[in-house]
Amino acid sequence: MKLHQQYLLLHSQFGQLVEHEVTLSDLAELLECTHRNTLTIVKKMIAQDWIRWVSQRGRGRRSTLTLLIPADQIAAEYMMQAMNRRELQQAAEQVGAYSSSTTMQDHLNQWLLGYSGHHTETGSHYERIDTLRLPIRQQLHALDPLFINLLAESFVTSHVFDGLVQRNEHGEIVPCLSHTWDISSDRKTWFFYLRKGITFHNGHLLTAADVVYTFERLQSTERRTLYRDVSKQILSLEATDPLTVCFKLKAPHELFLPFLSTSRAAIVSQATYGQHKDGDKEPDVPNTMQRPIGTGPFKVTTWDDHLCRLEAFPMYFQGRAHLDRVDILQIPWSAPAHLDEKQDIESPFFHLVHNPSSSEGRDWTQISAGVMVRKLLTCNTQKTGPLSDPDVRAHVQACITKLYGNGMNESNEGDPGDADKVLMNAEEVTYLSQHSTFDLPIPLHITTIPQYRMDARRLASSLEMYGFTCTVRIGTMEQFKGNLRLESDLILFSLIRDRDEELRRYDLYLTLSEHLEESSKKSVQEMLQTVVASQIAADRTAELDRIEQFLVQQSLLFHLTEKPVETAYLPSVRGLSFNSQGWVNLRHIWFP
Repeated sequence: MKLHQQYLLLHSQFGQLVEHEVTLSDLAELLECTHRNTLTIVKKMIAQDWIRWVSQRGRGRRSTLTLLIPADQIAAEYMMQAMNRRELQQAAEQVGAYSSSTTMQDHLNQWLLGYSGHHTETGSHYERIDTLRLPIRQQLHALDPLFINLLAESFVTSHVFDGLVQRNEHGEIVPCLSHTWDISSDRKTWFFYLRKGITFHNGHLLTAADVVYTFERLQSTERRTLYRDVSKQILSLEATDPLTVCFKLKAPHELFLPFLSTSRAAIVSQATYGQHKDGDKEPDVPNTMQRPIGTGPFKVTTWDDHLCRLEAFPMYFQGRAHLDRVDILQIPWSAPAHLDEKQDIESPFFHLVHNPSSSEGRDWTQISAGVMVRKLLTCNTQKTGPLSDPDVRAHVQACITKLYGNGMNESNEGDPGDADKVLMNAEEVTYLSQHSTFDLPIPLHITTIPQYRMDARRLASSLEMYGFTCTVRIGTMEQFKGNLRLESDLILFSLIRDRDEELRRYDLYLTLSEHLEESSKKSVQEMLQTVVASQIAADRTAELDRIEQFLVQQSLLFHLTEKPVETAYLPSVRGLSFNSQGWVNLRHIWFP
């Protein structure tokens, strides 16, 4: 047992800064070691200034033990050592009790700034190996394009897989696995012509059969995948020859090509992912920790609960990455199996630091990737309840405007009630007492995902002063996609405003329409048909704006907060560019 573990064991037994009378035999029994080894451990801890030990001579005599260092600081140091030794799993299990500690997080974050980033070593043939270490807070549950839900998962898969097309740095859709494409005059038939000689990471040649398999797999799943409606517009597809794929759509759909540039439409290998028994349906649950096989600039060589290692794919058709290796460290306490009610789980952070704090240091340069994250609240009017009344929804809207117009946003990290106390005043109390339209209090159920738990709780607490009693339900992404939304009154989530914003807004409004009463649902879906039928981007944007305006006017959609996705980097980083979601493109990064 290592010294850090032994200290944590002592702390769990005795606690900090309190004198305890113990014998060496007591400690030996607790630490499960000999009397002699216990004495050695005590001396080591004294040398580290971890403990104060006033000994009494003679076997059986009781000495005085005082623990001087907070357990979460020792736990953080233990985790730091574990990262270097690749013993994260064992360490995570033993320091889990301290995972929600702010002190521990602070120690870790400061240390990670030095541990992560660029590192160079010499290989077995004296070659230079450039490694970039990126710590992330989101757990990677899946790297199969069919099963990804989180931004961190999308970030990794965007470097492991390719699509038929991709977006360049200016947001334009350009060729990728296909070198060109043709569209019929009625815009319902699309031919894609694949490049020759592209190989998957396992050496298999890419053919049209892999493309056909990818989209048939996507269409057959029962999962509520992102942009599912667009993939369902495919009437048929076939490989007309080994390098040509023909898609036939049910109707013209101007978001079909943008959809093909997303991670959801990444091409997988039929030989790798089609290994289910003949006649069996493609499984609707991921093969946990299956090493993904794509055609992208990096291949996955290691993937477990705490480390995902990407290594440059030397045969990549668009040119080898400058980096040799990227180690993505999944910080284990950020996504615990049982979620603490007060613990906030936010976006991943990178070093390059993704979404940095303002205190990273003077040497850092901070830039925006041109991507915004907007948090939203929508009403479920399909459910019989208070929000079926337009006046109640308008009241909610007025409250939201007052709350967020007065600066209540995600930067408020204190107790949810603190913001309420600032906003509460006699005028508002009088307003509520004289408001005779509703029977107060009005019960509301708010649903969200773990990332926005704190936002939902702050909102619920603040709405109480306006005459609402709110309960908050937190669901997994899969639960959120299902019936959980339809059982709630208010649904809190976000819209990522990136280069795929048009597609994201379409998917958002279509999903939102599912929990609207029939009249509003019909209006939204009719406007969405106008969006997908228009070949002019400006017209599509105008129609999407019209949908948003309609939803706001009907008090069905409320904007909460908006913040940019930013990246901080040191001057040594070269070749910095961003993908369509505002994440660093690892293929172009290099270090002089």
